[in-house]
Amino acid sequence: MATVRGSQEAKPLELEFGKTTVYERKNIRRIDEPDTDERRGFHGWEYDETQYTHAEWYKQDSIKNKLAIAELAELLAGGKANG
Repeated sequence: MATVRGSQEAKPLELEFGKTTVYERKNIRRIDEPDTDERRGFHGWEYDETQYTHAEWYKQDSIKNKLAIAELAELLAGGKANG
């Protein structure tokens, strides 16, 4: 995961599928830095981004779904999830 800055006008998508890459973004926040005498201020977005191939993303998503289903099943059965 890397912290990225982008100058998009609109808020970037949390999940974006490219031709070969899936971009997963979290903690998206607007940045508006003032200009200084030395440089122009940054105006855009900053976010944590992880890049996956399509195969990697589908594998990660499948694992997350299985864990969520198992946790939900435990809750419905009257148990306590996560301890």
